[in-house]
Amino acid sequence: MNHFDLTDTLIIIGMIVFYIAFTSWLTLKLRSKPSSEFMGGSRALPAFIVGILLMTEFIGAKSTVGTAQAAFESGIAASWSVIGAAIGFLLFGMILVKKIYNTGKVTISGAIAERYGTSTKNIISIIMIYALLLVNVGNYVSGAAAISTVLKISLPVAALITAIVSTFYFYLGGLKGVAYVTLIHSGVKYIGVMIILYVALKMTGGITPMVQQMPEFYWTWDGNIGASTIFAWLIGTIGSIFCTQFVIQAISATKDAASAKRATWIALLFCMPIALAIAVIGVTAKFVHPEIKSLYALPVFLQDMNPWLVWLLPRWWRPSLSA
Repeated sequence: MNHFDLTDTLIIIGMIVFYIAFTSWLTLKLRSKPSSEFMGGSRALPAFIVGILLMTEFIGAKSTVGTAQAAFESGIAASWSVIGAAIGFLLFGMILVKKIYNTGKVTISGAIAERYGTSTKNIISIIMIYALLLVNVGNYVSGAAAISTVLKISLPVAALITAIVSTFYFYLGGLKGVAYVTLIHSGVKYIGVMIILYVALKMTGGITPMVQQMPEFYWTWDGNIGASTIFAWLIGTIGSIFCTQFVIQAISATKDAASAKRATWIALLFCMPIALAIAVIGVTAKFVHPEIKSLYALPVFLQDMNPWLVWLLPRWWRPSLSA
């Protein structure tokens, strides 16, 4: 396994600082001014922007690093954890998106209060606070795995950096600022994952040597996970799309119900290829670096890359609307 020397690390740090400075400036320039922009983007965001915003919720730190970790341990079947999001967006667009959009609300609790009253709203709000806390913890820990690998710092310090930067983006930019800056984050992240995939497969000579030498379960549809667990993943992921504050707030930012529906198709389109790419990366890590902890299945390839490319990868701190 390669290791960055001091020069490599300084190059990476310099590029990351520049990237944060540039996107922070852009966030300020595009920041939400009235409260309608802060919470709902004034219902004027293009469907493509919102679709990317939706997709990023399910290719964030927890999904990318976590899926690669699961693939490292259990095979390419780990991709179902993200494929479930693609299926969820399909169903959400077909069944519920127009109804939710037409309520005119930007929060789940607001939509529920309109039909079921304040008491039910308060209960749902408490549940959502707890759920989003767990989601953020998962994102910060997973993001820290990538950052700690590159910068040679501890996981707690890396998680703190992730939390500070993501909170900073949303506090200053609101939904409008976050939406446009997230387009940059997402492009960098998507390209970064594909670069990692290329580097990983280059190191193995392609998929064929891995298929020939690794246990068969690494390449089956259910892997070492099992159909029941995959089914549970699908239910959980699909269900989360129907009831996650982030999703409701994002679709409310489009100009009309038709645009909100198109946004779900865009999210579906982008989720599928990256789901498979991340899973293949995790399996490749097992083949190339079987000695590492599974949490580092994706970040480990950063050390095998040219430092001028590595800056593309640690963009796991995409600002969450729940931050």
